[in-house]
Amino acid sequence: MANRYDRQLKIKQIGTVGQEKFEDSHVLVIGVGGLGSFVSSELVKAGIGEITLVDFDDVELTNLHRQNLYIEKDVGTNKLEAMRNHLQQANSNVKINIINKKYSVDILSAEYDLVIDCTDNFPIKYQINEDCQKLGLKHIFGTCAANQGQVMFIDQNSACLECLYPKETIDKLGLSKNIGTNPMIVAITGSLQASMALKYLTNPKNIEFGSLIVVDNWNFDFRKIHVKKRKDCPLEVSK
Repeated sequence: MANRYDRQLKIKQIGTVGQEKFEDSHVLVIGVGGLGSFVSSELVKAGIGEITLVDFDDVELTNLHRQNLYIEKDVGTNKLEAMRNHLQQANSNVKINIINKKYSVDILSAEYDLVIDCTDNFPIKYQINEDCQKLGLKHIFGTCAANQGQVMFIDQNSACLECLYPKETIDKLGLSKNIGTNPMIVAITGSLQASMALKYLTNPKNIEFGSLIVVDNWNFDFRKIHVKKRKDCPLEVSK
């Protein structure tokens, strides 16, 4: 019988060694809405050994246009239960854990090889950023709205979310407002987060921490921006 991972095993950057690393990894995904549904789907299908999903919402009809895997039958049901059901059918070899609650720091643990922020709430994003910085956990920030998506891999030596968008300026930038979402930018942004995760899990030394990737899928614009670490970053000062 053909190996289900045959196509990715042929990629030299992954191969058998990389696949074994995937299967030994445990990833925490916070939020299983637009970004989280794509990230979770791609990681599970790639054969991540264990994934823990965090959310507290139910599936709504307005979710279906941009949150893959959810179907009409799921509307009104718990997102985590629905997501686990769909993911387990896609790959029964992956251990899928669910935490049905709002994000809080006690969810974070050293057992996770990587944390992926797929929330759509900037106050929560700042809290995840702060908690990961203090606990020494690497995490992938992601956000998207209208036609633009942004992704950045953050560790304790790189620029963090506070360096990228100082908390006091976030309202002026308009990133926290609901301005609608092109479903394709959700897929692109989520895939970028999943791609970063797989690259990190195969070769942690080959990751550009603190580089912001910005994608506009209406104008077909793709940029990578090196973000400098703020000398006055409040998280750095508090260490």
